[in-house]
Amino acid sequence: MTTGAHVLLVEDDKKLRDQLGQALSDRGHQVSATGDQPQALEALHERGFQLVITGLVLPGGSGLEVVSYVKEHWPHTPVIVLSGSGSLKTAVEAMRRGAFDFHEKPFNLDHLLHTVEMALEKAALHKAFDALRREQPYIYRLENILAPSPAMQQVLEQVGRVAPTDVTVLLTGETGTGKSLIAGAIHANSPRATHTLVTVNCAALTETLLESELFGHEKGAFTGAHKYRTGRFEQAHGGSLFLDEVGDMSPATQSKVLRAIEDKEVQRVGGSRTIRVDVRIIAATNVDLQRAVQEGRFRGDLFYRLSITPIYIPPLRQRPEDILPLAEMFLWRICQDSKRPPKPMSPAANQALSAHSWPGNIRELRNVIERAVLFANGPEITPQDLGLGGPAPRQASASPAQGPGLPAPGTLDLEALEHWAILTALERSDWVQSRAAGLLGISPRALSYKLDKLELVHPELGERRRRR
Repeated sequence: MTTGAHVLLVEDDKKLRDQLGQALSDRGHQVSATGDQPQALEALHERGFQLVITGLVLPGGSGLEVVSYVKEHWPHTPVIVLSGSGSLKTAVEAMRRGAFDFHEKPFNLDHLLHTVEMALEKAALHKAFDALRREQPYIYRLENILAPSPAMQQVLEQVGRVAPTDVTVLLTGETGTGKSLIAGAIHANSPRATHTLVTVNCAALTETLLESELFGHEKGAFTGAHKYRTGRFEQAHGGSLFLDEVGDMSPATQSKVLRAIEDKEVQRVGGSRTIRVDVRIIAATNVDLQRAVQEGRFRGDLFYRLSITPIYIPPLRQRPEDILPLAEMFLWRICQDSKRPPKPMSPAANQALSAHSWPGNIRELRNVIERAVLFANGPEITPQDLGLGGPAPRQASASPAQGPGLPAPGTLDLEALEHWAILTALERSDWVQSRAAGLLGISPRALSYKLDKLELVHPELGERRRRR
């Protein structure tokens, strides 16, 4: 439930106003109540609200003017309209002006309170999305990408050259090297930056689901298709489409993707209408597509269409100059996010970081730092806290059943242990949640709940949300 919102309640019926105001207060909201339109506009003029609930027929004016005023000054603030008997036509006009929903009197209080929570959740999503759009230029500005090594400076130079163009780009490199970040940088520094960058993980979906995800489907196209859905190609119209793990697409899907790229049009699953799309394609893979072409696992024509401008992102072991700066950045951000006091790296810890081969690359580095911040007890982070090749952080020696990296008895708590187990399963399954759930012996839905509870997100997604 969303709580803590400041709600403006505009209702001329004092009994109803008091009843609804009390119900909102019981839900944790702060309520400012008024009984006429002039007072409502005055309150809105003095300050903003997270939600407005207004009647339509008000002393001194109309609720329609309240709706219009809110939408003009705070377009993302939802307005719920309470319409009296016989005022349905006016309520429809309120919806046309931008009201979130309306309830005809007498209304069901529980239903109205549920609408309040839905409206506040949608407003919060709009706010987060707007903040991310404002932050995106900063995150993806090439000079702000931390990559001091000569190898990555060469990559960023290539990005600077291809970003202003509309050419298709193929990003190659091992898992965890930062292909998603580079894809975001290409889009954010292109003329399409004002439009959407849409991402599809081709390895995370079955062939049928991936086809529906990419191209959309019509109502009744297959079992469970209760309404039509726009595909990612349509959603990316005017912007960019990032096809991650493109090497995992089935041959049938490869053929349809090739046709969509070359013809610049798609058809929804189960439909016959051709839809024109203007999309820039950025693809990424951690497999050798040339070998896949030779072995018949990937279409040669699609490979050549995607690899017009290939950019290879070297693994972390080939750019050792990046290791310690990235570790320091992750350490600072993780301490900030978890509200923990910052701890410096010991010289021995820095040496251990530099000596490690990093098979998981930047993703593994960030996970190691996050685990160290969680488990380190001393004033600085030591090699034992990192758990790289030596004793794992706070590992018990007498109980082999615990497995490597488990916290020792007497120092762990249930949430820390659960955090460790889930993070380990995600790493081993390359962050594919269905596989991680199988390793943990729980359902994917249960894992999703635990990820929300522990605020665990994919490292690369987290990077796009954070701003130093």
